[in-house]
Amino acid sequence: MAFEDIPGQDDTARRLRATLQRDRLPHAFLFVGSTGTGRAAMARELAQVVLCEGKDRPDDCCGRCDSCLLFARGAHPDYGEVGLPEGRQSLPIKTIRRVQRSAALKPVRAARRVFVIRDVERMSIEAANCFLKTLEEPPGRCFFVLIASSLRRLPETIVSRCRVVRFANLALEVLQRRLEADGVQPDDARWLARRAWGSPGLADGLKEADLHAFNRELVERLRELSVDDNFTLSDWFSRKATENAVSAAESRDALQELLECVAAYYRDLALSAAGGTDPAEPFNGAPEDGITEPAAGVPPDAFVERAELVLEAIERIGGNAQRRLALDDLFTQLGWLSRGAT
Repeated sequence: MAFEDIPGQDDTARRLRATLQRDRLPHAFLFVGSTGTGRAAMARELAQVVLCEGKDRPDDCCGRCDSCLLFARGAHPDYGEVGLPEGRQSLPIKTIRRVQRSAALKPVRAARRVFVIRDVERMSIEAANCFLKTLEEPPGRCFFVLIASSLRRLPETIVSRCRVVRFANLALEVLQRRLEADGVQPDDARWLARRAWGSPGLADGLKEADLHAFNRELVERLRELSVDDNFTLSDWFSRKATENAVSAAESRDALQELLECVAAYYRDLALSAAGGTDPAEPFNGAPEDGITEPAAGVPPDAFVERAELVLEAIERIGGNAQRRLALDDLFTQLGWLSRGAT
């Protein structure tokens, strides 16, 4: 059955099948979710169902007709798919105009033409305005599936003219198993899955940045933190943030990501210090690993204060404060607090 092989999206698949069964297909869907959640795969399967000429039921394709065979070979004349060109930062207007020209043609063999447009949140202003005209006056025999990672960068005029379908992040256990299948050690896979909040794309990015290895060393350093470590830690964070960055903006984003690991560590300690019969699961290992031992005998507010200092530093850096000064200030304060509270 269509859509059943896309993990973690059972509810989305049921809604799409119900729409097909009622024959209430809109002129445009907008699939929104994190990279790796199956948006593109779902869009392609939906396109094949729409184009299928031999289906026995409206919510599935036969896989045997000429249309399905052409689609499987990537040669169906009524299907088009575009996305962000390699090396480009935005989806250009010429790509959208190419889709519009094709959409204006009559279908070759199917009842309608189908277009999948990826990375729509990266459309230039000109491209967005150009495509808006197509959504306002859609060709009668066309169906569009737009794919975006977020609605924040999309004009409301485009969002309002599509039926939005949200893709959930994966369950943490599912993502952890996927990472382990890719060769990541279980402890690292568990941390990456939690740190990425179930987003496969974010987890892959963190893995490529080797953030799990950085976090292991970070936890050890924070457990022994003193005020004398302030400049050493600032140097370390500054180096790590610029290792793979190709621009000042990327370096800033990387630094904020590294500091989020610090905030997560103090969050774990605050939760451990608060205790309770059903404590929240920590980011950094299981309780029996001893990572939260520094929380013993310390009030939870002491660690909440440190986490808040980290979040303030992240905000300052996001506001283009002098990064080295923000780091020196942060680790000096954390060092003094660690000496006084543990």
